[in-house]
Amino acid sequence: MAWFDTHCHLDFPPFKDDLTAHLETFVQANVSHCMVPAVAPNNWQTVLDLSVIPSLFVALGYHPCFLNEQALTQHPDALLGELNSLQTLVKQAGDKVQAWGECGLDGRFSDTMAHQEFAFDWQIQAAQQQQLPLLIHSVRLHDRVAQLLKQQQFSQGGIIHGFSGSYVQASRFVDLGFKIGVGGTITWPRSEKNRKALKRLPLDALVLETDAPDMPLFEMKQAHNTPLNLSIIFEQLIALRSEPAEQLEQALWDNSLQALHLPM
Repeated sequence: MAWFDTHCHLDFPPFKDDLTAHLETFVQANVSHCMVPAVAPNNWQTVLDLSVIPSLFVALGYHPCFLNEQALTQHPDALLGELNSLQTLVKQAGDKVQAWGECGLDGRFSDTMAHQEFAFDWQIQAAQQQQLPLLIHSVRLHDRVAQLLKQQQFSQGGIIHGFSGSYVQASRFVDLGFKIGVGGTITWPRSEKNRKALKRLPLDALVLETDAPDMPLFEMKQAHNTPLNLSIIFEQLIALRSEPAEQLEQALWDNSLQALHLPM
């Protein structure tokens, strides 16, 4: 069985400088496919260009932590202009784009919250129009993210990337049609609440991810996270779950395809 990393930034260093070599090492480690989300206008085209690689799927979106400072402070219509440009690019790309993201809300940046909410709400509507699943960044604002999705009656599903929260919060996202991204957070001793949630959630709600080169694993020896660490994350998940490893592995693969609207 092969692995699917549902969230990694392969256009970032250290991957972008020798991506072909990195992809070869991934395949050798049974990581056969990766989803690469964009985060801001300056990497939308770069990520889109990766769609020609058979093992990669791409998503385009505007990450809440990358909102253009100039767009926020110097011109009130600049953010909307960037979002309109994003929608045009997604439409022109057609089936080269498999999802919309990375987008969402980040409670660590309260000074931009009004703009974050505007951009996220706008992208929810755009993704619904394009019938694309969402790759959602949700930090400290799970309830608000769920509320906005429900208000817009979003029905395309997707993945709550790098989830860290309670069982109740995760279940709310699952009820809205989303999968829960299981990443390096599961390896940290302080993440007991997260592990309890992942243990209780239904098997068909889970997918694997690394968020490489970010989201380091506990006591990770590499300088950067990598899709090669999917096996470590999987072993941590096995320890939490009651299903046999083979059943869990197959379900994670099937769930990834379902979340991203890929043929089973």
